[in-house]
Amino acid sequence: MGLLSWIVIGLLTGFLTRRFFPGRPGGLIPTLVLAVVGALIGGYISVFFSYGTLAEMEPRAMLIALAGALIMVLLIKKLRI
Repeated sequence: MGLLSWIVIGLLTGFLTRRFFPGRPGGLIPTLVLAVVGALIGGYISVFFSYGTLAEMEPRAMLIALAGALIMVLLIKKLRI
C-alpha cells in the first residue's frame, strides 16, 4: 500500500504544482511524471532510513515522499528557465 500511496502523493503534488504555477514551461503529463518520480525517490529514501516499509502507510514516509515530489518538480522547473 505504501508504494501506491507514494504514486498518489506524486500525482496530487504534480497536479497542484501545475495548478499553482501555470505559466511555467512543460505540460501536465511531464509535471506529473516528475512528481511521481520524486515521490518514489523520497519514499525509497524513507524506507532506507527505516521510517516505514513498502507495505505500510507511515506518516513520516508520506511526508518524505511529498517533499521528494516537490523538490523534484521545483528543481526541474527552475533548471529549465
